[in-house]
Amino acid sequence: MDEQLISKRTSGINESFVTVEELQIEQQDEPNPHWKGELRDLFKLVLPVTGTTVLEFLPGFVSILLAGNMDVPDTQHYVDAATISIMLLNVTALSLGLGLASALDTLCSQAYGAKQFEKIGIYFQTGVLSLSVALVPMVVVNSFAEPILNALGQHAEVTHLSRDFSRLMLPGLPFLFLYELVRKVMQTQNIVKPLVIIAVIGNIVNFVTGYVLAYHTSLGFNGIAVGRTLGNVTLPLLLVPYFMWKPEQLRQWWCSGWNLKQAMHHIGLFWRIGSSGMVMMSVEVWAFEILSIMAGVLPNSVVALATHSVLMNVNVMLWTVFYGIAVAASIRVGNCLGANQPKKAKMARNLAL
Repeated sequence: MDEQLISKRTSGINESFVTVEELQIEQQDEPNPHWKGELRDLFKLVLPVTGTTVLEFLPGFVSILLAGNMDVPDTQHYVDAATISIMLLNVTALSLGLGLASALDTLCSQAYGAKQFEKIGIYFQTGVLSLSVALVPMVVVNSFAEPILNALGQHAEVTHLSRDFSRLMLPGLPFLFLYELVRKVMQTQNIVKPLVIIAVIGNIVNFVTGYVLAYHTSLGFNGIAVGRTLGNVTLPLLLVPYFMWKPEQLRQWWCSGWNLKQAMHHIGLFWRIGSSGMVMMSVEVWAFEILSIMAGVLPNSVVALATHSVLMNVNVMLWTVFYGIAVAASIRVGNCLGANQPKKAKMARNLAL
C-alpha cells in the first residue's frame, strides 16, 4: 500500500498536481492533526508572506509620495502622472506576472512536501520561460502609455508626463519577476525571513535613489521612476550574496542546473494553474485601478485623481493582509498534499478561512 502511495504521489508530481480528494481515497490511516500545531505553522508563514507582499506594493505608494512633495508648479499633475503610470503597470504587467507566478505556490509546495526537490528547480525554470514570454506584451503596452491613457480620456498634460515615467519603470520589471519566482520557491520551502530583509532593503534603495534623483539631479520627476527601477534591480541581486552565505538552500532545489527540455515539458501545466491565479489577481487589482480611470474623467480630474490615489493605496495595503493569508494557506496545503497528508491539508484550509 505504501509503495502504491509513493508511486502515485511521484507520478502526480511529475505530470500534474494532486488534490485532497485523490489522496483521501487512498490514505485512510493518517492520524488526526492537532489544530494548535497547524495554526502555529500557518502563522509562521502568514506574517512574513504578508510583510513581503506589503513591501512589494509599497514602492508605488512611495513614488506617489515623492511626486507629491516635489517643489514644482502644478504638483498635482505630477502626482496624477505617477498614479496613472503605476495604475497602468499594475493592470497590464504586475497583476498578470505575479498572478502567473502563483503557479509555483501549488507546484513547488507539493514537490517540496513529496521531497521531489529536483522538480522545484525544473518548475522554477518553467516559470522563467513563461514569464519571459509574457513580459513582451507587457513592455509593448507600457511603452505606449501616453496614447493608451489618452484613449481612456485622461488629462492630456498628465498623460504626457506619464509617457517617460512608464518607460523608465520597465527595465526593472524582469528583475522583479525573477525575484518573485525565487521568492515563491523559497516560500514553499518555508524560507521566508531573508525575503523580508531583502524586500526592506529594496524599498530603502527605491526611496533613497528616488529622492536623490528627483530632488537633486536634472532628472526631476523621472528620477522617481528610475529609483523604482533600481529598487527592483536590487531584489534579485541581493539573493546572490544570500545564496553564497547559505549555498545549501540553493543546492537543495537547483540540483542539476538548466534543463530547458524538462522545463518546456511543464509549460502547459504551469499555464493551466497559473492562468487561474493570473485571472483572480488581475480582477482584484483591476477592481481597484478601474476607479483611477473613472476619477481621471471627472470634471475636476486632477484633484479627483490625486485624492483617489491616497485612498486606493490605503485599500491596497489592507488587501495585502488577506492576500498574504491566502498565499500562506496555499503553501501549507501544497506541502501537506505533497507529503500525503490530506487531513492536515483540510485543516490548514479551514484555519486560513
